[in-house]
Parts: sequence; structure tokens; C-alpha cells
Amino acid sequence: GFHEQAFNQRKKPFGSLAMRTLGDMYSDMTLGAKNGLELQYDSILRGKDGITHRQKVMNKYLNIVDIPPVDGCDIITTIDVSMQDIAEKALVDKLKEINGNVGVAVLMEVKTGEIKAIVNMTKCNDGIYREIRNNAVSDMMEPGSTFKTASIMVALEDGKITPDQEIDTKNGVYMMHGRPMKDHNWHRGGYGVIDVTKVLMVSSNIGVSRVIDENYHSHPEKYVEGLYKLGIATPLNLDIPGAAKKPNIRMPNKNNWSKTALAWMSIGYETQVPPINTLTFYNAIANNGVMVKPKFVKSIVKDGEVIEEIPTEVINPAIASPKTIEQIQVILEKVVSEGLGKKAGSKQFRVSGKTGTAQVSQGAGGYKTGTMQYLVSFCGYFPSEEPK
Repeated sequence: GFHEQAFNQRKKPFGSLAMRTLGDMYSDMTLGAKNGLELQYDSILRGKDGITHRQKVMNKYLNIVDIPPVDGCDIITTIDVSMQDIAEKALVDKLKEINGNVGVAVLMEVKTGEIKAIVNMTKCNDGIYREIRNNAVSDMMEPGSTFKTASIMVALEDGKITPDQEIDTKNGVYMMHGRPMKDHNWHRGGYGVIDVTKVLMVSSNIGVSRVIDENYHSHPEKYVEGLYKLGIATPLNLDIPGAAKKPNIRMPNKNNWSKTALAWMSIGYETQVPPINTLTFYNAIANNGVMVKPKFVKSIVKDGEVIEEIPTEVINPAIASPKTIEQIQVILEKVVSEGLGKKAGSKQFRVSGKTGTAQVSQGAGGYKTGTMQYLVSFCGYFPSEEPK
């Protein structure tokens, strides 16, 4: 005769959108979830198997249910399909244009911390970009110039500088304890004397490193403590399996510290921060100092009824004083309207943020052999006056 066999499979109505974040099931469903939210919320989504037995009743064999099966719940994610789609297309277009290897784009709602879009694209051997891993939450990378905002905030918060204080960046090359520090326009003669606001607008390595080195060289731990207070090193404990545990920002001791460590650390080298942590830090600036945890799941639903709302979690109610927050907000708006962040601007509304580039040498002798890779980033928020 004919025996039917039920075969369960996870349907993805939106194809590969946000694939690494939503996660996957193994093709053999009994093995369960593989990664992403699917794995994190497996016990909630899975439900429970029932038990039946066969029994002969009046010459007929019937299936008698001993324990009925229980359907799993649904989870409602924060991801907005249309925003996710736009972010994915924009990112892939840009990666193709610059022939990039890996690209990440994350969109976070300021007040709630809801992640509206999260895209991770890696160039595969066939030249096609696909979601291979969740780089946004797992990659430990040197943040480069987006980190300068944190450095300047530490000095502002400690009252070491003011936004209009002037710094001499010389002709674009400055000897920092025997090692040359260069600005990106050094071959054009540098920026000369500029104020702290302009230092961030043009992303001057010399300006930022001089501010930090001259104020914290004899007590570098005070600078690192300042970074910790800003929350940029706070572990986020995300509900995505495989997320990095915490940023790597080292506290100075006699074994791990050199004369030049502070100067290079202040401009985003010698530290590793996952992209989602950098985003959470900038989101706190947009949110007037309130740092909220990135949120991927809004609620848990059973048979159309919400059985649990996931609240917004405040990690730090004030990363800095209102004065420092206001000063840095003004500077970040100028970075985009008048500085190096112009490309991130818009004619419709004002944007605030900071660009970043970090050079990563590939393997030993990378600088010599010329195989230099670049990490290019931008982190910001909009509209500037009432960030969404």
C-alpha cells in the first residue's frame, strides 16, 4: 500500500534576507537549529513531541493519544524587511564598486535599540556576495578613526580640552616618541594649527594622539578608565550565538605597554571592537548619553497572542555628562556637514557621524610587500536634531 511520510522544512518567504541573524535549521530537522536566533530561541520555537500508542478497539486498530504534542511559539524579530532589503542592495552595490572582501551594515533604532537591518556580506570564490558569517557581531577588528570620537570624549569629560582649543598638527608628520605619526594629507603639507572640532572633522591622527598623549602619557590607565566609563568596552551579551564576548581594550601594565602605545591606541589601533559595539556606543551619543542594548527580538507569540514582550535594556543610563554629550553631538554633525563625512550627508535632513579607516598589514612583512588591506567604516545617526 501507500505510506505517507511527513517532511518538515523551514520556509523562508524572504529568501536569504538577514539569513545569518535569523539563522538556519539542519536539513535533518531532528538535529534542530544550526545558528542565529533560530538556535538561541530553539527551545521556544521547537515545541514538544506528543506520544501515541496503537490499540485494538472493537477489532479496529486506533491511534490513542497519551500526551498531545505542543506547538512551538513564534518569535517576532525587530528586523524590518524593506529596510533590510535596501541595506543589503546598497551594501552589495558598494562592495562591487570597491571590490571589497567583506561588508557589514547595521541599522539600529536609537531609543529602543531595535536592530532594523543587519547585513553581512562576504565575497565568495565565484565572485558572488553571500552571508557566510555574522561579522557584525563576531568580528574583532581595529576600529580605526571611528574610535577617535571616544578618545576626544574622554579628554572633554576630564576637562583636559575644550572643542575650540587649538592643536598644532605641524605639516602632517609628527614624531611621536621616535615613531612618525602621519595625517592622511601629509604629502600636501598637513593641516597646521587647528582646533579640537576640526581635528575630528578632518580626522587628524596627530591632533587626536597629541591631545591624548600630552594629557595622559604619565597616567595611561586614566585614559583607559575613561574609555571604560564611556561603555565602549562593555560586553553586550547579545542573544546571537557566536557573538564576540567583549571588546579588547587593554588596561596598561608594564608588560603590555610601550611609549607609543597610548598614541596609537587613541586613534583606534591596538584595540579590537566588534562593529555592533561601535554602533552601540554611537547610538548612546545619539540617545543623549543613554546606552541601550541592541535588540533582535521584540516579542514571543503563541497562537497569535503575545505571551512575552522583550523590553529595551539600558546598559548605562549616562555614558558621559550632558555637557560632553552636547559638545560631541555638535562636532559629529560638523564632521558630516563640513568635514570628511560629507558623503554620508543628505539634502533632506542633517546627519551626524564619523568616518574611519584602519590599515591592516597582511601577514609578516605586509608593510614591505605592499599587500595592505583597509578597513573602511562610517558610524553615525540621523536626523541630527532628533535621531531616529
